[in-house]
Amino acid sequence: MIINQDRKKFELRKRSLVIDLDGNCGSTRGLGVGTDWLGTFEVLLGDQEPEDVIVTTDAAEGTDLPKNVDLLPARRNLEDFENEYRKRNKFADPTNTLAPALKKLAGKYDFIFLDTAPNASAPTIAAYRTAQWFILSTEASKLSVDGLNDALTDIVAVREAGNATLRLLGVVMCKVDSRTRIASSYVDRIKREFAAAGELGAFNTLITRATALEHAQSQGKTLFQTDPGHKVAEQFRDLAREVLARLDTAAKVSGEVGGSVQTEPKPIVKEAANA
Repeated sequence: MIINQDRKKFELRKRSLVIDLDGNCGSTRGLGVGTDWLGTFEVLLGDQEPEDVIVTTDAAEGTDLPKNVDLLPARRNLEDFENEYRKRNKFADPTNTLAPALKKLAGKYDFIFLDTAPNASAPTIAAYRTAQWFILSTEASKLSVDGLNDALTDIVAVREAGNATLRLLGVVMCKVDSRTRIASSYVDRIKREFAAAGELGAFNTLITRATALEHAQSQGKTLFQTDPGHKVAEQFRDLAREVLARLDTAAKVSGEVGGSVQTEPKPIVKEAANA
């Protein structure tokens, strides 16, 4: 996680793991890692231990990830995971395969981010069943925002199906054109609709549209690596501060009502809800 302090770059030294559970390999490609590595497909099948296939910054391997960030990468074969799993385990449930891997990683990271596909594939459902928190991202457009209702329905269904503690941490508004008023109208709509459902709504921080982000992505880097002083990098720092504040508030409320505050890594589903 990154936070802004007196406009200087300051790292919180929180160790994070990104688990790419999307066959499109967005996190894997976005972090500049090729799609020929062993990763989530093999871990979910039980062929590999997660610790053995996690990618870290390694000059010899040609990998350069952001500081304190590791990656469990994906390949396109993840799309065929469920078929392959059922060939080997005819009567077993492929959506219960992520929990054992997360248990083995307990205590190694401060945060574990589960990057899922928008469709309800087996890896996506497995993420829903194991996560503590849900982060949604959306663009300021009608189709994208309308898709959030489907995601909210999924969260409610997962609670009823066994993960009763899954909660929405917030909605990130991305690629916002700050010159228009439409972003504010969509933020207000999200706050109203999610509040009515008893959920946390939009984060206050908006991520504005910037060609610098596309430039960074084309290089397989994050904006913190290519242009750490950019205004959008500052917005992401503000967003990280909001995330930490909401988690801190939730932990305090849990303690006040007599609940246990979990000290294990916090698995967080991050899903794009674009239609």
